[in-house]
Amino acid sequence: MARSVGKAGGTLSKKLLRIAGVLLGFGLVVWLLFKLLVPWLSALALPVALLLVVRLLQEKEVERTLVAHVKGYVGEAQVGRVLAELPSTWQVFHDVDLGGENADHVVVGPPGVFNVEVKNHRGPVLARPDGLWIRGKRRDEIVRQAWRQAHKLGELLGLEVQPLLVFLGEEVAGGQVGRLPVLRTEDLVTYLKTLPPRLTFAEARRAAEVLRERVR
Repeated sequence: MARSVGKAGGTLSKKLLRIAGVLLGFGLVVWLLFKLLVPWLSALALPVALLLVVRLLQEKEVERTLVAHVKGYVGEAQVGRVLAELPSTWQVFHDVDLGGENADHVVVGPPGVFNVEVKNHRGPVLARPDGLWIRGKRRDEIVRQAWRQAHKLGELLGLEVQPLLVFLGEEVAGGQVGRLPVLRTEDLVTYLKTLPPRLTFAEARRAAEVLRERVR
């Protein structure tokens, strides 16, 4: 089993907890105000507070943010469990701080250093040499994100970092956008284990030392 540092989806889980705290606080304030201002209807305070929290959750922006965070957390947690299946010669760093953004997973093993960017999208994913399509819509900004993070990591570690784009689900076709591999979660470990070794022990140790300090 690979050695893991950090918690998969750690940043997103903290954001979800903050959202839950805000909603709980909002509901509590409504409940208190209702009991204070309309004491003869205090029995309705809790139902009214719950109703207003539900209405708030139905606001498009709130709902969109919450769904995105939940899907992101589920994706990162699932891929984190899969990466744990790598051999003990591998190390996996979750939620690595890159300054202004975070890398979902950074993997260090005999074949090198890999930035694993996770996406949890519905519908078919098509990876072609000239671009990435999700549900028929071109999404090259995801490709740019994976490469941007890999370049940041490369500058941080003084090593070449290979980005990998991993999607949950079965509907992934193609396999590569330019030099960026696009994989299903189920294929990730097999792909990594079949790569030839090229990282020295000293390079892996130095990379691990730097990454350990960057885990959130």
